Amino acid sequence: MGVENASIRNWLALDSGVQENHAVIGSRIVSKIRDIAELSDVVEKHHYYSVLLDPTTDQDVMANVIHLADTVSISLIAGERTVKHIDEVKHVIANSYEFLEKARDAFEKISEKKGFWWSVVDEDTLYNEFEQDLEENPLSNNDLQSLGDVLMYMTDVKSKFTTFHTERIAYLSRLLARRAHLGEERSMEVFFAAKIHDLGKVATPISILEKPGKLTEEETFVMQRHIFDSFLIVGGREAIEKHRLLHWGINHHERLDGSGYPWGKSGAELDLESRIIMLADVFVALTEDRPYRKGMSVEASLDIIARQVQSGLLDEYVFIKLRDLVAEGLDFSAIEHTKNPFLL
Repeated sequence: MGVENASIRNWLALDSGVQENHAVIGSRIVSKIRDIAELSDVVEKHHYYSVLLDPTTDQDVMANVIHLADTVSISLIAGERTVKHIDEVKHVIANSYEFLEKARDAFEKISEKKGFWWSVVDEDTLYNEFEQDLEENPLSNNDLQSLGDVLMYMTDVKSKFTTFHTERIAYLSRLLARRAHLGEERSMEVFFAAKIHDLGKVATPISILEKPGKLTEEETFVMQRHIFDSFLIVGGREAIEKHRLLHWGINHHERLDGSGYPWGKSGAELDLESRIIMLADVFVALTEDRPYRKGMSVEASLDIIARQVQSGLLDEYVFIKLRDLVAEGLDFSAIEHTKNPFLL
């Protein structure tokens, strides 16, 4: 049943068919974010009924609070935002056995304020509060990398042909950044940028990602849009201008001669960090299996990249660093054992 057709009687069962899986997946994701890993049980239990929870433990109470907030959110999506509907929501929460007394009492207290109901349905208010929270409590470097991991796993799980695609590109990009003497801090920023470089592919139809033959002109247009979708997901021009590392990944299909996409940037518009991710993406893509071909050998891939360097598409300095890494035994096998939390 779609949310748009939900009635007040089935708010609590809207996702009954998938809630177990998404709670487990969510718990695995949180367990990989170092600073909040201890809250993974809260996420796993966020659909547990009150009879399965211990009201004397903070984590179980937090889990139930999330369940209550989730229920209220769904009810506001599903129903009209009228006084009558709000009263129905409050009645359902107050009389539901799914929620602990502590959670119900807290909700009763805040829901008496009219401002609460106006604020929870106003997207701008919610976004501004979230943005303010981030400014007051910025992500640590560890948190940033953990967030990058989650977004990377979410991107790569979309297709069986990209299970380790982003992970390999991020790994290689960091090695190349270090070889290019960018320093450890900048190399880690490149590492994060590479993790999110293909984020827009979450919106690309699987029928296109896994098509066993050549894409049509229309399909190519849709496929190439993943760059623009990445641009939108990370926050658009304002975010990219504020955080330099975001545009490095967005640039990975640009080319030095201006023949790339989406903006047709060239030369000086493409900094070294962007050039690193560009070349890493090409190398990894060539060596991986695709629906329409088997992965190429490292030697054949290097030959193709060498020709693109000679043609002015890719950076020669970065290519030299890649050849050095290959000569020293570049090997992705060490990172392929990472468990993607989106895979049950």
